[in-house]
Amino acid sequence: MIAQILFQATSAIASVGRVKTSSHIVSRRFNALALGAVAADFAVKYAQTGRADFLVGLMVFIVLTVRTLLILGFGKIEGNTFRRRVACAVAFLVCTVASIAGQFYLGDPIRPMIVLPLAGVGLGCLGEASNDMIVRRRCVLAMGCVMAAFGLATGAWGLVFKNLVSDVGATVYSMNKYRDPPMSAIAVWCQRRKLAT
Repeated sequence: MIAQILFQATSAIASVGRVKTSSHIVSRRFNALALGAVAADFAVKYAQTGRADFLVGLMVFIVLTVRTLLILGFGKIEGNTFRRRVACAVAFLVCTVASIAGQFYLGDPIRPMIVLPLAGVGLGCLGEASNDMIVRRRCVLAMGCVMAAFGLATGAWGLVFKNLVSDVGATVYSMNKYRDPPMSAIAVWCQRRKLAT
């Protein structure tokens, strides 16, 4: 129980650090720490219960942590669109294969709960692979919402906090700052309401 609280707190603190820093490299480091803490939280949960959703969470977040560390270690991955897309495709493929294999290993059927983190990873990978910042922000927003739902369903509060703060919150802020199409319509509506009162 104490280990879970520590891992969830580490993920939450790293998520705040990720948002607060202006350095892209430091932000990636905080993200790797948050992802690793979420993976460790799922490892503890899986060791205690043996549930399939915890095993899938463990495998998905190990893969995402390794992918983030590879991007940090090899800067050429992020600087090259093709390499970034290959890294995203490989991460998604490994997550999918590991999740399905984990289900079969435990003798469980494929459940919708297991598809949730895979959908989140898929959306995140689509965003990461895109050179269009509007598409990237929309994908990260959707990924954050999906992964937060998975965190709520599994009681992974560090994951929920990470996704709501550093993915959803920061993305909504950026969408508003750069006036992405759906957010600009809301901003104009809010501005008209302010002027009307």
